[in-house]
Amino acid sequence: MRILAPILILLLSASLGCPIMDELNKANAKMDEIVKVKPKKEAEAEAGAKVDPLQLSKDWWNSARSLNSKSVSPSIVNCRLGGRSQFMTRDECLNRGGDPGNVSG
Repeated sequence: MRILAPILILLLSASLGCPIMDELNKANAKMDEIVKVKPKKEAEAEAGAKVDPLQLSKDWWNSARSLNSKSVSPSIVNCRLGGRSQFMTRDECLNRGGDPGNVSG
């Protein structure tokens, strides 16, 4: 009797696994139809068109006026002094010998 119980449990678990796997296979086939996987060449072309994150970061720092998201006076610029970035008015930056960078206005 002790040998029969593990065998019955093994057979029962194996028989229940087959319908579950069938359902998973059906769902996977439906997902392929819905998503319509793009051809490899098309995916590579899209990847090449993406913008470089490093360039986005540099562009942001060149036009940054503050480190936070609050609105700041348009006269505030990102001033580079001694290898560091500080935020101040454009005139103050020039008076201190800094480089106000690329600013609009």
